[in-house]
Amino acid sequence: MRTQSLLLLVGAAAAALLNPPSNKPTLPSDHVPPYPPQPDGNASTIKCPIIFDGRIPKNLTLASFDSATTSPYSPSYVKGENTSWSSILLLPRTRPSRFDSPARHQPVEVTIDNRSLFRAGEKLQVGFRRAGLLLKDDANDPGADAADSGVVTFHWSVKQDAMRPLNLTHEYMNLWHEKADYNGNQYTFVGGTVLPVDGGLDGQGDKWRVQNAKNEFVFEVPIDGREWQNFGVQLDYNINTLKVFYSKGMAPLRAVTDALPNDNAGGGQMQIGIAKKPTETETVVFDGYQESMALRGEGQIYGGIFVEKSDGGCVSL
Repeated sequence: MRTQSLLLLVGAAAAALLNPPSNKPTLPSDHVPPYPPQPDGNASTIKCPIIFDGRIPKNLTLASFDSATTSPYSPSYVKGENTSWSSILLLPRTRPSRFDSPARHQPVEVTIDNRSLFRAGEKLQVGFRRAGLLLKDDANDPGADAADSGVVTFHWSVKQDAMRPLNLTHEYMNLWHEKADYNGNQYTFVGGTVLPVDGGLDGQGDKWRVQNAKNEFVFEVPIDGREWQNFGVQLDYNINTLKVFYSKGMAPLRAVTDALPNDNAGGGQMQIGIAKKPTETETVVFDGYQESMALRGEGQIYGGIFVEKSDGGCVSL
Protein backbone atom coordinates (compact mmCIF):
# COMPACT_ATOMS: atom_id res chain seq x y z
CA MET A 1 0.00 0.00 0.00
CA ARG A 2 2.83 2.42 0.90
CA THR A 3 4.60 1.63 -2.39
CA GLN A 4 1.45 2.28 -4.39
CA SER A 5 0.87 5.57 -2.56
CA LEU A 6 4.45 6.64 -3.23
CA LEU A 7 4.10 5.93 -6.93
CA LEU A 8 0.88 7.94 -7.07
CA LEU A 9 2.57 10.85 -5.30
CA VAL A 10 5.58 10.76 -7.62
CA GLY A 11 3.28 10.63 -10.65
CA ALA A 12 1.22 13.55 -9.35
CA ALA A 13 4.35 15.56 -8.61
CA ALA A 14 5.69 14.94 -12.10
CA ALA A 15 2.36 15.99 -13.60
CA ALA A 16 2.37 19.19 -11.57
CA LEU A 17 5.92 20.03 -12.63
CA LEU A 18 5.11 19.25 -16.24
CA ASN A 19 2.72 22.23 -16.37
CA PRO A 20 3.16 24.71 -13.50
CA PRO A 21 0.36 27.28 -13.10
CA SER A 22 2.43 30.18 -14.41
CA ASN A 23 2.90 28.51 -17.78
CA LYS A 24 -0.69 27.98 -18.88
CA PRO A 25 -2.81 30.64 -20.53
CA THR A 26 -6.20 31.17 -18.93
CA LEU A 27 -9.34 32.90 -20.07
CA PRO A 28 -11.92 34.64 -17.89
CA SER A 29 -14.29 32.24 -16.16
CA ASP A 30 -17.22 33.72 -18.09
CA HIS A 31 -15.53 33.10 -21.45
CA VAL A 32 -17.56 30.23 -22.91
CA PRO A 33 -17.04 29.97 -26.67
CA PRO A 34 -20.19 29.09 -28.62
CA TYR A 35 -20.34 25.75 -30.36
CA PRO A 36 -22.82 25.94 -33.24
CA PRO A 37 -22.27 23.47 -36.10
CA GLN A 38 -19.49 24.84 -38.27
CA PRO A 39 -19.17 24.44 -42.04
CA ASP A 40 -16.97 21.49 -42.85
CA GLY A 41 -15.55 20.29 -46.14
CA ASN A 42 -15.86 16.66 -45.11
CA ALA A 43 -19.49 16.50 -44.04
CA SER A 44 -19.58 12.72 -44.41
CA THR A 45 -17.39 12.24 -41.33
CA ILE A 46 -18.03 15.13 -38.88
CA LYS A 47 -21.63 15.03 -37.68
CA CYS A 48 -21.68 16.94 -34.39
CA PRO A 49 -21.26 20.56 -33.26
CA ILE A 50 -17.57 21.47 -33.07
CA ILE A 51 -16.39 23.14 -29.86
CA PHE A 52 -12.72 23.56 -30.83
CA ASP A 53 -11.32 23.00 -34.32
CA GLY A 54 -7.60 22.22 -34.29
CA ARG A 55 -7.40 21.09 -37.91
CA ILE A 56 -4.84 23.00 -39.96
CA PRO A 57 -6.17 25.11 -42.85
CA LYS A 58 -4.40 24.36 -46.10
CA ASN A 59 -3.30 27.98 -46.58
CA LEU A 60 -1.39 28.14 -43.27
CA THR A 61 2.41 28.28 -43.37
CA LEU A 62 4.85 27.53 -40.57
CA ALA A 63 5.07 31.25 -39.80
CA SER A 64 1.31 31.25 -39.18
CA PHE A 65 1.86 29.31 -35.95
CA ASP A 66 3.86 32.18 -34.44
CA SER A 67 0.84 34.50 -34.35
CA ALA A 68 -2.39 34.17 -32.36
CA THR A 69 -4.13 35.92 -35.24
CA THR A 70 -3.44 33.13 -37.72
CA SER A 71 -2.83 30.00 -35.62
CA PRO A 72 -5.55 27.79 -34.11
CA TYR A 73 -3.09 27.20 -31.25
CA SER A 74 -1.37 29.36 -28.66
CA PRO A 75 1.87 30.78 -30.12
CA SER A 76 3.47 30.84 -26.67
CA TYR A 77 2.96 27.39 -25.11
CA VAL A 78 4.36 24.79 -24.51
CA LYS A 79 7.88 24.68 -25.93
CA GLY A 80 11.57 25.11 -25.28
CA GLU A 81 13.11 28.44 -24.40
CA ASN A 82 13.95 30.84 -27.21
CA THR A 83 12.22 28.72 -29.83
CA SER A 84 9.30 29.52 -32.12
CA TRP A 85 6.64 27.15 -33.37
CA SER A 86 7.80 27.82 -36.93
CA SER A 87 11.18 26.30 -35.95
CA ILE A 88 9.54 23.27 -34.28
CA LEU A 89 6.63 22.26 -36.52
CA LEU A 90 6.61 20.78 -40.01
CA LEU A 91 3.87 20.57 -42.63
CA PRO A 92 4.50 17.10 -44.10
CA ARG A 93 3.41 16.21 -47.60
CA THR A 94 1.21 13.25 -46.79
CA ARG A 95 -2.43 12.56 -47.49
CA PRO A 96 -4.87 14.00 -44.95
CA SER A 97 -6.45 11.91 -42.21
CA ARG A 98 -10.04 10.69 -42.04
CA PHE A 99 -11.42 13.85 -40.44
CA ASP A 100 -9.51 16.31 -42.62
CA SER A 101 -10.92 17.62 -45.87
CA PRO A 102 -8.28 17.24 -48.63
CA ALA A 103 -9.42 20.54 -50.14
CA ARG A 104 -9.25 22.48 -46.88
CA HIS A 105 -6.83 20.88 -44.41
CA GLN A 106 -3.25 19.63 -44.07
CA PRO A 107 -1.41 17.53 -41.47
CA VAL A 108 1.00 19.06 -38.96
CA GLU A 109 4.06 17.45 -37.38
CA VAL A 110 5.37 18.25 -33.91
CA THR A 111 9.11 17.64 -33.55
CA ILE A 112 11.58 17.55 -30.67
CA ASP A 113 15.35 17.81 -30.43
CA ASN A 114 18.06 19.03 -28.05
CA ARG A 115 16.34 22.45 -27.84
CA SER A 116 13.14 20.96 -26.41
CA LEU A 117 13.82 21.86 -22.78
CA PHE A 118 10.98 23.47 -20.86
CA ARG A 119 11.57 25.84 -17.94
CA ALA A 120 9.27 25.68 -14.92
CA GLY A 121 9.93 28.87 -13.00
CA GLU A 122 13.68 28.94 -12.37
CA LYS A 123 14.19 25.24 -13.03
CA LEU A 124 14.92 23.75 -16.43
CA GLN A 125 13.17 20.39 -16.86
CA VAL A 126 16.18 18.50 -18.19
CA GLY A 127 14.48 15.12 -17.84
CA PHE A 128 11.95 15.82 -20.60
CA ARG A 129 12.16 16.68 -24.26
CA ARG A 130 8.92 18.46 -24.91
CA ALA A 131 6.77 20.43 -27.37
CA GLY A 132 3.00 20.61 -27.01
CA LEU A 133 0.30 22.62 -28.76
CA LEU A 134 -2.58 24.15 -26.79
CA LEU A 135 -5.79 25.14 -28.57
CA LYS A 136 -5.89 28.90 -28.11
CA ASP A 137 -9.55 29.05 -27.00
CA ASP A 138 -9.29 26.06 -24.65
CA ALA A 139 -9.53 27.70 -21.22
CA ASN A 140 -7.89 26.16 -18.17
CA ASP A 141 -10.38 26.98 -15.39
CA PRO A 142 -13.10 24.39 -14.67
CA GLY A 143 -16.33 25.26 -16.47
CA ALA A 144 -14.70 28.06 -18.46
CA ASP A 145 -15.59 26.57 -21.84
CA ALA A 146 -18.06 24.17 -23.42
CA ALA A 147 -15.60 21.25 -23.35
CA ASP A 148 -16.03 20.96 -19.57
CA SER A 149 -19.68 19.93 -19.36
CA GLY A 150 -22.23 17.54 -20.77
CA VAL A 151 -20.80 14.91 -23.12
CA VAL A 152 -17.70 15.79 -25.15
CA THR A 153 -15.59 13.78 -27.62
CA PHE A 154 -11.93 14.65 -28.24
CA HIS A 155 -10.63 13.54 -31.66
CA TRP A 156 -7.14 13.18 -33.11
CA SER A 157 -5.26 11.09 -35.69
CA VAL A 158 -1.56 10.16 -35.71
CA LYS A 159 0.83 9.01 -38.42
CA GLN A 160 4.49 8.05 -38.14
CA ASP A 161 7.38 9.79 -39.91
CA ALA A 162 9.94 7.21 -41.05
CA MET A 163 12.57 9.97 -41.30
CA ARG A 164 11.98 11.12 -37.70
CA PRO A 165 11.07 7.95 -35.78
CA LEU A 166 10.28 7.93 -32.09
CA ASN A 167 12.70 5.99 -29.88
CA LEU A 168 10.23 3.56 -28.34
CA THR A 169 12.57 2.58 -25.52
CA HIS A 170 11.30 5.85 -23.98
CA GLU A 171 7.80 6.76 -22.82
CA TYR A 172 6.00 9.37 -24.92
CA MET A 173 3.02 11.35 -23.66
CA ASN A 174 1.66 12.57 -26.98
CA LEU A 175 -1.77 13.87 -26.07
CA TRP A 176 -3.44 14.41 -22.73
CA HIS A 177 -6.11 16.45 -21.00
CA GLU A 178 -4.56 17.90 -17.86
CA LYS A 179 -6.68 19.09 -14.95
CA ALA A 180 -6.67 22.78 -14.09
CA ASP A 181 -4.86 22.20 -10.79
CA TYR A 182 -2.06 20.31 -12.62
CA ASN A 183 -2.62 17.32 -10.33
CA GLY A 184 -3.34 14.66 -12.93
CA ASN A 185 -5.11 14.10 -16.24
CA GLN A 186 -8.62 13.01 -17.12
CA TYR A 187 -7.04 10.87 -19.86
CA THR A 188 -3.62 10.36 -21.43
CA PHE A 189 -2.50 9.01 -24.82
CA VAL A 190 0.92 7.38 -24.50
CA GLY A 191 3.32 5.35 -26.60
CA GLY A 192 6.68 3.69 -26.14
CA THR A 193 7.93 1.98 -23.00
CA VAL A 194 5.79 3.43 -20.23
CA LEU A 195 7.61 4.01 -16.94
CA PRO A 196 6.43 1.95 -13.94
CA VAL A 197 5.52 5.16 -12.09
CA ASP A 198 3.06 5.89 -14.92
CA GLY A 199 1.53 2.42 -14.92
CA GLY A 200 3.89 0.61 -17.30
CA LEU A 201 4.85 -2.89 -16.21
CA ASP A 202 5.23 -5.01 -19.36
CA GLY A 203 8.20 -3.20 -20.98
CA GLN A 204 6.51 -3.25 -24.39
CA GLY A 205 7.11 -0.08 -26.39
CA ASP A 206 5.38 -0.71 -29.72
CA LYS A 207 1.86 0.21 -28.61
CA TRP A 208 -0.41 3.20 -28.32
CA ARG A 209 -2.30 3.17 -25.04
CA VAL A 210 -5.10 5.26 -23.58
CA GLN A 211 -5.02 5.77 -19.82
CA ASN A 212 -7.81 6.88 -17.53
CA ALA A 213 -7.55 9.35 -14.65
CA LYS A 214 -5.91 6.66 -12.50
CA ASN A 215 -3.22 5.95 -15.14
CA GLU A 216 -4.83 2.57 -15.82
CA PHE A 217 -4.65 1.32 -19.41
CA VAL A 218 -8.16 1.08 -20.85
CA PHE A 219 -7.21 0.50 -24.50
CA GLU A 220 -4.08 -0.40 -26.44
CA VAL A 221 -3.24 -1.06 -30.08
CA PRO A 222 0.03 -1.69 -31.97
CA ILE A 223 1.68 1.40 -33.45
CA ASP A 224 1.29 1.27 -37.22
CA GLY A 225 4.31 2.58 -39.13
CA ARG A 226 2.43 3.47 -42.31
CA GLU A 227 -1.28 4.18 -41.81
CA TRP A 228 -3.17 6.93 -40.04
CA GLN A 229 -4.54 5.80 -36.67
CA ASN A 230 -7.66 7.63 -35.49
CA PHE A 231 -8.69 8.03 -31.86
CA GLY A 232 -11.60 9.52 -29.98
CA VAL A 233 -12.02 9.82 -26.23
CA GLN A 234 -15.49 10.67 -24.99
CA LEU A 235 -15.96 12.17 -21.53
CA ASP A 236 -19.44 12.19 -20.03
CA TYR A 237 -19.27 14.80 -17.29
CA ASN A 238 -22.82 14.04 -16.17
CA ILE A 239 -22.09 10.49 -15.02
CA ASN A 240 -18.25 10.53 -14.90
CA THR A 241 -17.43 8.00 -17.61
CA LEU A 242 -14.80 7.65 -20.34
CA LYS A 243 -15.23 5.82 -23.65
CA VAL A 244 -12.62 5.18 -26.36
CA PHE A 245 -13.15 5.02 -30.14
CA TYR A 246 -10.59 3.86 -32.71
CA SER A 247 -10.03 3.11 -36.40
CA LYS A 248 -7.17 2.81 -38.88
CA GLY A 249 -6.75 4.51 -42.23
CA MET A 250 -10.01 5.88 -43.59
CA ALA A 251 -12.23 3.35 -41.80
CA PRO A 252 -15.01 4.69 -39.55
CA LEU A 253 -14.33 4.85 -35.84
CA ARG A 254 -15.89 2.20 -33.64
CA ALA A 255 -16.23 1.99 -29.87
CA VAL A 256 -13.42 -0.14 -28.44
CA THR A 257 -14.41 0.20 -24.78
CA ASP A 258 -17.63 0.50 -22.86
CA ALA A 259 -18.40 3.71 -21.00
CA LEU A 260 -16.01 3.21 -18.07
CA PRO A 261 -16.06 4.97 -14.68
CA ASN A 262 -13.62 7.90 -14.63
CA ASP A 263 -12.93 11.06 -12.63
CA ASN A 264 -13.71 13.78 -15.19
CA ALA A 265 -13.72 16.69 -12.73
CA GLY A 266 -11.19 19.49 -12.75
CA GLY A 267 -11.48 21.33 -16.07
CA GLY A 268 -8.12 21.92 -17.72
CA GLN A 269 -6.77 21.75 -21.25
CA MET A 270 -5.86 19.28 -23.97
CA GLN A 271 -2.23 19.27 -25.09
CA ILE A 272 -1.11 17.82 -28.42
CA GLY A 273 2.51 17.05 -29.22
CA ILE A 274 5.37 15.12 -27.64
CA ALA A 275 6.61 14.84 -24.07
CA LYS A 276 9.47 12.34 -24.23
CA LYS A 277 10.37 11.02 -20.79
CA PRO A 278 13.85 9.85 -19.78
CA THR A 279 15.10 6.38 -19.00
CA GLU A 280 17.25 5.59 -15.94
CA THR A 281 15.41 8.25 -13.96
CA GLU A 282 14.46 8.91 -10.36
CA THR A 283 12.47 12.15 -10.60
CA VAL A 284 11.43 11.90 -14.30
CA VAL A 285 11.37 15.70 -14.55
CA PHE A 286 14.91 16.71 -13.55
CA ASP A 287 17.13 13.71 -14.23
CA GLY A 288 17.57 10.63 -16.40
CA TYR A 289 19.02 9.66 -19.75
CA GLN A 290 18.14 11.37 -23.03
CA GLU A 291 20.22 10.63 -26.12
CA SER A 292 21.35 13.56 -28.26
CA MET A 293 19.03 14.33 -31.19
CA ALA A 294 19.50 16.06 -34.51
CA LEU A 295 17.55 19.23 -35.26
CA ARG A 296 13.88 18.22 -35.50
CA GLY A 297 15.17 14.70 -34.98
CA GLU A 298 11.96 13.03 -33.78
CA GLY A 299 8.45 13.82 -34.93
CA GLN A 300 4.80 12.90 -34.60
CA ILE A 301 2.37 13.72 -37.41
CA TYR A 302 -1.14 14.80 -36.39
CA GLY A 303 -4.38 15.33 -38.26
CA GLY A 304 -8.10 15.52 -37.62
CA ILE A 305 -7.81 17.35 -34.29
CA PHE A 306 -11.15 18.67 -33.05
CA VAL A 307 -13.41 18.59 -30.00
CA GLU A 308 -17.13 18.05 -30.48
CA LYS A 309 -20.30 18.22 -28.41
CA SER A 310 -21.72 14.70 -28.02
CA ASP A 311 -24.90 15.25 -26.00
CA GLY A 312 -27.78 13.09 -27.16
CA GLY A 313 -25.47 10.34 -28.39
CA CYS A 314 -23.88 12.33 -31.22
CA VAL A 315 -20.36 11.20 -32.15
CA SER A 316 -18.52 11.56 -35.45
CA LEU A 317 -17.36 8.18 -36.67
